[in-house]
Amino acid sequence: MNKTYRVGVIGATGKGDYGHGLDTAFVGVERAEIVAIADDHEPGRQKTAQRLGTPRQFADYRQMLAQERLDIVCIGPRWVTDRLTMVQAVAAAGCHIYCEKPFLADLETLDQARAACDKAKIHLQMAHQWRASPAVQKAIGQVRSGYFGRLLRLRARPKDDSRGGGEELLVHGTHWFDLMITLAGHPQWASGHIMHGDRDAVRTDVRQGSEPVGPVIGDSIVAVFGFAGGVRGCFDSTASTAPNVRKALPNEIITPKWDFVYSLTVECEKATLSFRQPGDVYVYPAGGILPDNPALQWDKTIIPEWHFTKEHLPRNVAAEWLRHGNQTMAADLIQAIEQNRSPLSSLANAASITEMVQGVYRSHLDGGRRVAIPAADRHHPLLS
Repeated sequence: MNKTYRVGVIGATGKGDYGHGLDTAFVGVERAEIVAIADDHEPGRQKTAQRLGTPRQFADYRQMLAQERLDIVCIGPRWVTDRLTMVQAVAAAGCHIYCEKPFLADLETLDQARAACDKAKIHLQMAHQWRASPAVQKAIGQVRSGYFGRLLRLRARPKDDSRGGGEELLVHGTHWFDLMITLAGHPQWASGHIMHGDRDAVRTDVRQGSEPVGPVIGDSIVAVFGFAGGVRGCFDSTASTAPNVRKALPNEIITPKWDFVYSLTVECEKATLSFRQPGDVYVYPAGGILPDNPALQWDKTIIPEWHFTKEHLPRNVAAEWLRHGNQTMAADLIQAIEQNRSPLSSLANAASITEMVQGVYRSHLDGGRRVAIPAADRHHPLLS
């Protein structure tokens, strides 16, 4: 097909902005052209339009949808405040969606968003750029093919910064849950234990996050998810346990120490994989870590065309992974549209991620019992 896809961008300067680079996601993507942006903050809109070279600007995204013949719309704001109305409006206009994460804060709005997308028969891709790393993509294929033997368990660690606990369950957990689903299939149940300080969290501890992502609870969480075949996934997070980071000297790059724990560990029968910042993968040749066996060592997965430049110099992947991830996910969305298949990080994944988060809350407030996914009760457990 020779179709060029007309792309519109929705941003909200000062209210979630354009997420993690979603305004430029389709820059350089073959057969895609960004033709219009919408942002009700005029200085922010003009600055973005100048950066993108986009002449068509709108203060109201609904006006953009009505006047422009768009094929794809990027829903950029990090805040979920207006996510549902944006998804519904974009779907009603018949446009496919590239959407910032987290998707939605509760199951009721999830159901409404899914109904709008299903009715319009449009594809939605979540901006889980991390999974687009070439090393991660190779590892996904190896695990799913059985190259390392049977998949046994997964353990996700977020950054353990000030958002640790309930907020990280959503804003950082979304990356890891997307990968868990990709590796193990959609979850069947969730169980969780949440603490507030040194005691169990209770409903009166409910608060809003540092950004509007819906109600959250707790500053320490351990969650377990059940997948088919007895595979279990674990997520644990405790706020403000990341070490302090000293300020970089001139021309010095320091990797934040909390990124050292930001990872997904995947245990298979024959190997243990560690998915690391910024999208690297390390493979250990055993189904568990044996520190007293010097013959077993971690091996970094090297993708020559990604880890090295054309001049065979080490590439600064830390500076390029986000742009590369957005472009990869954007290009995949176009391919999914043309092949009428699910994109890499689909609406179905976004739905299961929301179910996982809500299941942890519901489980904890019900004494830690396992909660079935999908949940029969669609009300937010922190608000009921």
